[in-house]
Amino acid sequence: MCEPTTLAAAVIGTSALQAYGQYTDGKFQASVANQNAKINEGAALDAINKGNAQAQEQRRRTRQLAGTQAATMSASGIDLSTAGALDILGDTAAMGELDALTMVNNASREAYGYRMQAENDRLNAKMARRSGNMGAMTTLLTAPIQAYGAYQLAGGTWSPFGGGGSGAAKAGKTFAKAPKGF
Repeated sequence: MCEPTTLAAAVIGTSALQAYGQYTDGKFQASVANQNAKINEGAALDAINKGNAQAQEQRRRTRQLAGTQAATMSASGIDLSTAGALDILGDTAAMGELDALTMVNNASREAYGYRMQAENDRLNAKMARRSGNMGAMTTLLTAPIQAYGAYQLAGGTWSPFGGGGSGAAKAGKTFAKAPKGF
């Protein structure tokens, strides 16, 4: 069996190592979460850019379709200034713009999702850091109690409460000597 003070010192040492591990784990988890937040912010920008490019391409295709319609109507002998031809060209332009705006809206919604995930990642980083710090602090605060328990288990006889009884018993004796009326 180990000498009581050696065992107590070993408990303190392993507690310190455990606390350091908890602290560094919290820092690492926070770093990972912050990196994920940056990735999600980049994905949000990418979604917006992609949506704008798709909308621009949709508008180009709509103009091309309207040009094809106008050429077909002209080749068929339809006057492009008539109400029917203008209605067809107007409907084509309106539907094409609706499609383009839908693409922009979908991209905005996708980007919003990425931004919310980034915000969650930043909050997770704060919580990981705090959790690591709290774990380390708890380990360090409980280490002396664990060390004292190991010391007593190994046969140590020192008591932080002094000799001749418990601290509560001594307090009772002290109050018994106090003048009446307090």
